[in-house]
Amino acid sequence: MARPHAAMLLYAFLVSTSFPVGKAITDHVDPVALTFARFVLATAVFFVVYAAREKISLPSWRDLLRYSVISLSIVLFFVLMFEALQLTTPVKTGSIFTLLPLTSGLIGFALMGIRVSGRQILALMIGSLGAIWVLFDGSLARLLAFDLGRGEALFALGTLSFAAYSPLIKKLHRGESTLAITFWVLVCGSVMLALAGGTKIAATDWPSVDASVYWGIAYLALFNTALTFYLAKYSSIRLPPAKTMAYTYLIPGFVVAFAAVGGTTPGLSVLAGIAVTIVAMYLLQRSS
Repeated sequence: MARPHAAMLLYAFLVSTSFPVGKAITDHVDPVALTFARFVLATAVFFVVYAAREKISLPSWRDLLRYSVISLSIVLFFVLMFEALQLTTPVKTGSIFTLLPLTSGLIGFALMGIRVSGRQILALMIGSLGAIWVLFDGSLARLLAFDLGRGEALFALGTLSFAAYSPLIKKLHRGESTLAITFWVLVCGSVMLALAGGTKIAATDWPSVDASVYWGIAYLALFNTALTFYLAKYSSIRLPPAKTMAYTYLIPGFVVAFAAVGGTTPGLSVLAGIAVTIVAMYLLQRSS
């Protein structure tokens, strides 16, 4: 069982890098068009890998419906993430993302009846409180006033959508390989984005987009879409949803570390909130 845990540790690190990278490029391209480019490139990469390792077989319409339901949860997440990063900071989005284990556990219980022990509930609550503390900059006054901006609210909705991803994979998995289900989920996501955002995608002046934006899209597609989808899928069928998503508690620490390298030092109150989320992750992994 060590490999699924190692996969989720890498997953948490890669996801944490998506917030500063996304922040750097999101003002240059419409969020829907940006997400579409990310999905198409990730789909192309997975097609090459999938074709090299397995025989590609066309799914039935019923299978495509399953893949589309799974894909919808992540399409909404990525679009709302880019929208939110135009209005808020990577640290705050990373903190909101750590509410994922609690919501994922609740959705897992609603969809599949997966029960969460009292110890797990305690760990999830501790982690969520730590994340909320970081979200409000360690300010009790802001917390009591519930001073939450539009960017944070948008990303909270996106995180709620993404929380369904792991339980949906567990619920709708029919024995396909990790490569197969990941590839077709990406295909369905690309099609949905093309249908929903065709006008915005066509209106984007792609030749004039700065090269740094393309490098950012390539990084997000290869590492934060293709690879993270694979890692999440690999771990989700081997670990309970709450334990799988518990690794997201490491994300605020990673994001703050990146910010510190860039010269932004967080206050001690924020660091205390991050420490709480890490403790919650440890407790959740130790729980039965």
